[in-house]
Amino acid sequence: MDENARLCRIQSWSRTLAKKLGIQIRVQGVVPGLYPPNHLLLANHISWLDIFVLNTETVSRFVAKSEIRQWPVVGSLCHAAGTLFIERERKRDTARVSNAMIDALRDGHCVAVFPEGTTSDGRCILPFRSSLLQAAIDSQATIQPIYLRYVDSEGNWNDAPAYINEMSLSESLWRLLGARGLVAEINFLAPFAVAGEDRRTLTRYAETRIKAAHEALNSHHPSATS
Repeated sequence: MDENARLCRIQSWSRTLAKKLGIQIRVQGVVPGLYPPNHLLLANHISWLDIFVLNTETVSRFVAKSEIRQWPVVGSLCHAAGTLFIERERKRDTARVSNAMIDALRDGHCVAVFPEGTTSDGRCILPFRSSLLQAAIDSQATIQPIYLRYVDSEGNWNDAPAYINEMSLSESLWRLLGARGLVAEINFLAPFAVAGEDRRTLTRYAETRIKAAHEALNSHHPSATS
């Protein structure tokens, strides 16, 4: 396939997966397009499902933990979609992936990072790591924060997608299939340029923006903002 056909196939497959799992996708904000060039997406992280949810609207090359590469089906799909796998506990591997991100962004690709470095149940935003944001500075990429959350059809918090506490992939799928009326919300926040800032300043800014969206959208649900 040429690149455009491949991108459309990834988006189509991701939408089919969401439909088969009974998940409705709800989008807010300005979607940057199918595959915006030299664009770095930063999102909070709840589940392995986040990758496919985001791909229903904007396809990107994700930075994901190396274990996912070994997962049945999901690992192969992520690899085929151009995912950059990282061993986060190895500093040398962080440098390798950062260099790969710089090359990809300079070549006009869209890359996505989960700066929390791990999944949470989504009830709070974990501290962001700044190391991989250096790639955005070195490539002069546009950064766009994204706030993800999962709710039921009435807008109430739903933790069925949360992939935490040594949960297996099969257990996660079972929870997802048992959820009814699950809605995945993608909140695209305003993009911004690196503007000569250092990576820690950029990280704090993006984290503050995503936390603000989290608090605003969950103000009626105190347990999700603690």
